[in-house]
Amino acid sequence: MSQRTFARSLGIRHLVCGSCNGCELEMNALAAPQYDISQEGWSIVASPRHADVITVTGPMTEAMRLAARKTIEATADPVVIVAVGDCASGEGAWCGVGSAGAGAGGELGAAVVVRGCPPTPDALREGLRAAATLLDKRNS
Repeated sequence: MSQRTFARSLGIRHLVCGSCNGCELEMNALAAPQYDISQEGWSIVASPRHADVITVTGPMTEAMRLAARKTIEATADPVVIVAVGDCASGEGAWCGVGSAGAGAGGELGAAVVVRGCPPTPDALREGLRAAATLLDKRNS
């Protein structure tokens, strides 16, 4: 486990880029008593200015492209982007359908990819731990 986990909190900003909400349901489970990410010092934040990690879901729709870029620009460095789910990684069922692109994670330069349709809360937790480790390396 990362030293950063205990050194200070990890702010997570979630960005929905056109997903079906399956990944969001699993992300919400992280706050439930079984997973309770607050015990690790992690929290979901409302502003990208408070975020250390940005999680993205979906295949990046045209309508979200500009908003996603602005969210990334508003986040202080260093920030780690985590692609959550198969659509965000560019391999989901909704990628390339209609106005959907190839994957929000690829378009935004995700450093961590959590696979699954949707991924389990345990897989999401491991992805966030990987993001925390990357932040430790970038800060040292």
